[in-house]
Amino acid sequence: LALLAWLWTVPAIAQDAGWINHFDGESENYLLKRGDETVPVALLTVLQVGDEISVKEKQPAIELSLRGGTQSVSVTVENSPFLVNSDSQVPASSDNQWAWTKQRFSEWRELVSGNAQDSEKNFCASVMMPLLDNVTGYALLAAGKRPLHLQWYGGEQPYGVLIKQGRKELLTKTSTTPTIETEAINFRAGRSYRVMVFDTTGQSFKRGFLVVNPPSVLNVPELDEAALPDNIRKTLLAIWLAAPANGGWIFEAYQQVAPLTNYQPALLLKEALGRKQEAQNCRGIRG
Repeated sequence: LALLAWLWTVPAIAQDAGWINHFDGESENYLLKRGDETVPVALLTVLQVGDEISVKEKQPAIELSLRGGTQSVSVTVENSPFLVNSDSQVPASSDNQWAWTKQRFSEWRELVSGNAQDSEKNFCASVMMPLLDNVTGYALLAAGKRPLHLQWYGGEQPYGVLIKQGRKELLTKTSTTPTIETEAINFRAGRSYRVMVFDTTGQSFKRGFLVVNPPSVLNVPELDEAALPDNIRKTLLAIWLAAPANGGWIFEAYQQVAPLTNYQPALLLKEALGRKQEAQNCRGIRG
């Protein structure tokens, strides 16, 4: 009896279920209850068994990824409040993969935390491309035939973009926006490539990147073992590549998330990677 009484007094260990995967509305339009507490609603917030999620009247649905990312649930006004039950908890067989995933969520929050402030205060009179400018040595890209995604800041549109390998021009393109997706280019391992962006006033940016055979850093056992949707898998891989311990791979990380235009965590990560250290660069140019 004494043992039974003691067990009743021990707090239950929280059982993780998944995370808030996507929503298009404002966070204030949703409610996350955990027992008697109200938890702030944010992308990639970890959900626990027993959580209740509600959508306020006439607001878009909120998408949850449960069972460690293998179960997708859309919570609407009609099925609110939605209770995360024990059937949706992370399987014990996925403990290692889940621990790895949660670490990537923490890194994602650090990467995107400065987006809003940076976008408001940064402007470069000159053309700048932080994706290629803020690395020690060459930016790195995995070999293969693939489109190239580029993002830059400053200058005045329209822009001209030139990509060269040695003396050979691979692509010339005009753009009215500071982002482009090229047609597929066969990037060969062991070769360096040059990117040039020119604006209408004659300002220009010129930097290079090195193409290498796909390295071991792209092969993540925790991702290989998980049956995750492609947008989640690529976003997690990009977060992993952008981590300081994997330095040099921000350019490749950007390529992974740039095509994911309908997935909010990927969009925010793309913007963060494209603006990384932009403020310091702009101040340096002005000075």
